[in-house]
Amino acid sequence: MIFGLFAALGWGLADFFAHLAGRRLGSLMAVLIGQLLAVVAITAIFLASGHGLSSLAGWWWLVAINGIVAMSAYALHYHALELGPVSVVSPIGAGYAVVGVLLAIVLLGERPSVPAMVGIACSIAGAVLVSTDLKAMRAGLRQHPPGLWWAVASAVGFGLAGFTLGVVSQETGIWQVATFASRWAMVAAFVPLAVARRGEFSRLRTATLAGVGFALAAGATDVLGVASFSAGTEADALSIVLAASAVFPLIAVLLSHVTLHERLATNQYVGIGFIVLGLLLLGVGS
Repeated sequence: MIFGLFAALGWGLADFFAHLAGRRLGSLMAVLIGQLLAVVAITAIFLASGHGLSSLAGWWWLVAINGIVAMSAYALHYHALELGPVSVVSPIGAGYAVVGVLLAIVLLGERPSVPAMVGIACSIAGAVLVSTDLKAMRAGLRQHPPGLWWAVASAVGFGLAGFTLGVVSQETGIWQVATFASRWAMVAAFVPLAVARRGEFSRLRTATLAGVGFALAAGATDVLGVASFSAGTEADALSIVLAASAVFPLIAVLLSHVTLHERLATNQYVGIGFIVLGLLLLGVGS
């Protein structure tokens, strides 16, 4: 569970920095710059570990699936943010853990204890509540924004990507190898998208140092999230790590509240309470 919380910290920081970078560079440039730094850092971690790739024998097919699904999830998520309001897209995306946990229970046969199951439900519900203003979300859903189904698709994609990365980490027993392989697979999958939208690279000519810096910070903190998640799934039940990592919206929301002076809605305070309760139950039940 501790590794899941570190993953939440990394992904929460990455979301916050990516939001700031996207305002200045556009979503595609922000994610590409961040992921390029992330793949360099993860490669350095892999080389420093001294492990080879032999442990991936028989699992390359799952690594390839992970890379394609992860890239698609990122692309769908940013496209949803372009089309629809954040108040709808963000909480739907926060529900990715539901997909991953269900896959772990059905396909891996994981059976969390009753307190852990209640903790998983509370953590996920808290993440959804804390990531939006319910009044704004209800208004957005009534209007059926075009980004709605893109957001649902991205949540499914992130859930599947988290599950497949966890399986590779468990099967190889070496999280550095799993993280290295999955991240390079994702970068390779991004190449066709980058080529198709190469016209957007012109924005780099007018990019500010702050924008590039925020994108790099997003990539660096994403490394913390991915590495912690992979290490956690190697050592613990995938469903527990997924549930703990799902609380990452709390980090981004609190940072926005402190630095950008964004006010919290009542349901967000309730969401914080659910997250605390959920983590306590996960600690007891794991």
